[in-house]
Amino acid sequence: MAFLLLFCGAEAQFSGVLGKAKDKLEQKARNAVDKGLEGASPSAESTTTSEETGKKRISMSGGFDFKAGDSVLFKSNFDKFATGALPNNWKTNGSGQLVKSGDIAGTWLELQNGATYKLNRNYKLPVQFTIEFDLLTSCDKIGDINPVTFGFANNNSVSEFNEGDIAHTQLEFYNRDKISSFAGPVNKSSYTNFDLSVFANAARHIAIAVDGEQMKVYIDKTKVLDSKMFRENAAKYFFISAPMHTDNDAKVYFSNVVIAK
Repeated sequence: MAFLLLFCGAEAQFSGVLGKAKDKLEQKARNAVDKGLEGASPSAESTTTSEETGKKRISMSGGFDFKAGDSVLFKSNFDKFATGALPNNWKTNGSGQLVKSGDIAGTWLELQNGATYKLNRNYKLPVQFTIEFDLLTSCDKIGDINPVTFGFANNNSVSEFNEGDIAHTQLEFYNRDKISSFAGPVNKSSYTNFDLSVFANAARHIAIAVDGEQMKVYIDKTKVLDSKMFRENAAKYFFISAPMHTDNDAKVYFSNVVIAK
């Protein structure tokens, strides 16, 4: 009986030692895993929000891939024309006049509501080219302005509003944060969010790059379109169209147009 008790006590003591050793091994394994996770590169899933991880959220930044053409085909040169006139290198189905402001530098073409503007020469754009211009508004709030549309037509006529439109981008000012692009011949539509209030009483730079069937559009250095918008070998004539309607005497102007290949 004494021997049995002694044996049971030894077995229990031995089991306790094994249990402690097992616990230590498990703790070391957990520590090793935790250490490995801390040294590993975080995945997108593991850093979704700071509430889940307690770590700073990952931020990303992209490059600016626009490069203007190095051979200039056209410059607007509005400063060479008299204010109050429509410059003779542009044509429209409506009207327009060059104006100046004491608040912002340069000479600007004031767009008339419901008017489309094209170059006053029958020049088809090449396969690869860039177009840059500045757009400015005068308004109480950006929502007072209906969309401004710019893009390309298959002819150089201005007999109608948006005559010959095949691909365009539309700044939906009345929606305040929506930009839409549409190309009928290739059945393409695209939508993106962008804070359009930055256009209110301030000039913004717009750049367009066309390479064959592909069209890219940038506002300042933010890309808002990069898509196939044309059929192969499509004829392209640049146009810009004023809003059909504005409230509270809001105005839209553009200037500093440069076309290059």
